[in-house]
Amino acid sequence: MPHKVDGFELRFTGRTSWKAERRCRGAVIDVIPVTWTKGWSKTSEGTFLQVWFRNADDREQYLDRREPFVVAVGVAKDYEEFPHQFSHFTSVFRVLATGKVLSEHSIETRVIERVTAR
Repeated sequence: MPHKVDGFELRFTGRTSWKAERRCRGAVIDVIPVTWTKGWSKTSEGTFLQVWFRNADDREQYLDRREPFVVAVGVAKDYEEFPHQFSHFTSVFRVLATGKVLSEHSIETRVIERVTAR
């Protein structure tokens, strides 16, 4: 079932996927990582978002990117449970990897802008 946020339709690529297909007006734009609202931090250097990946290959692919990429931000039903159960999407952002690994499954990204389909 698609979820509407920021003018996009987002749909998980699979039942256990950590990625979503992003559509606009019925056309597929791309497949983007899904991350959680719990990973925000703000410093004098900017706003940062921790982005999680299901496997190390995906994490490494995005860690080494030199160009910005888009992520969908979701809310978990209960952040104490792992893996988290998805509740709903809140937003879509363009981010840039900082090159910093935060955990086995996550990297740090700098938030560039909120993305909308309008």
